[in-house]
Amino acid sequence: MTNITKLLFFAVITFLANAATAQEEGVEYNWKKKKDKDGIAIYTSKVPGSRYNALRGVMVVNGSASSLVALVQDTSTCSQWVDLCRDARIHERISDTEYYVYSYNNIPFPVSDRDVIAKTVWTQDTNSLRITMSSHTVPDLIPRTKAVRIEEAFSQWHFTPRSDGTTLVENFAHINPNGPTPAWLTNRLLVSSPYKTLRNMRAIIEKGAYKNESVAFIQGLPKK
Repeated sequence: MTNITKLLFFAVITFLANAATAQEEGVEYNWKKKKDKDGIAIYTSKVPGSRYNALRGVMVVNGSASSLVALVQDTSTCSQWVDLCRDARIHERISDTEYYVYSYNNIPFPVSDRDVIAKTVWTQDTNSLRITMSSHTVPDLIPRTKAVRIEEAFSQWHFTPRSDGTTLVENFAHINPNGPTPAWLTNRLLVSSPYKTLRNMRAIIEKGAYKNESVAFIQGLPKK
């Protein structure tokens, strides 16, 4: 299994973190830019002690942080913007900022489909107003399906409001796909899958979707 295999599953957007930037706490990264097109930059880095690379995506969206949070929280839209995602739903809600999410990902033949169950936690920094979605997998919370269950994954979304009304979007993922994948497929999806996801997200928000949505836990954001 190659280092880039895990990047195939960027579509799984729900995993854990609480570091100050889009990365795993205590890990040093050597980010290398793999794509920079239409205002979307994709980076990868080796992770000490892991066979799998980490992934980071960055862009600026002409929309509010609250609209981006509303989109991510609307799991019914997963298939419309997250590359490879067929279905996602909230399995159990703990509060407005904590819940368990189940996601099912269609992976091109001959690779088996993947699914994941993860706990998601939302937080907001009171100084920068940056909103972070942090999640970690809990693979045995629900019964297994015919899909291959992703057991180890760590991911974040960061939405930082800017003074001009735009939002800085950052995504981080470090995932073990749990199974072999042919090289031609991993190579093709190494950068294309996260790029498509970010591009789709931006398009939805900039068309005005979720513009008037309010999110109960968000405080102090400028009006867009």
